[in-house]
Amino acid sequence: NKLGNLFYEQGDFDLAIETYKTGLKVEQAVLDPFHPNIVVTLTNIGQIHKHRGELDYAIHWYTEALHIQRRALSANHAGLAVTLSTIGLLHYQRGSFSQALDMYQEA
Repeated sequence: NKLGNLFYEQGDFDLAIETYKTGLKVEQAVLDPFHPNIVVTLTNIGQIHKHRGELDYAIHWYTEALHIQRRALSANHAGLAVTLSTIGLLHYQRGSFSQALDMYQEA
């Protein structure tokens, strides 16, 4: 994740995504499937897609993180609310207002 963060900060988004995906494979192989590091990596990938305006891809990666969080966290956990809000914002930005509202209300 740290190497991906470095590439992200340098503006090399392609290399950052590649690095995050490589790290994700390792995390998924060695960590518990609900480990918070996996969520961080998924949201980092989503963040890059969000930054690039690739909203559908961003929603995909944030939703993957949300699936893990829903299993690992309590329903009122702040991290869950942040992810739901982010997905809501992404739906809003792509003009899917009813889906955005659903996410915001759940958050």
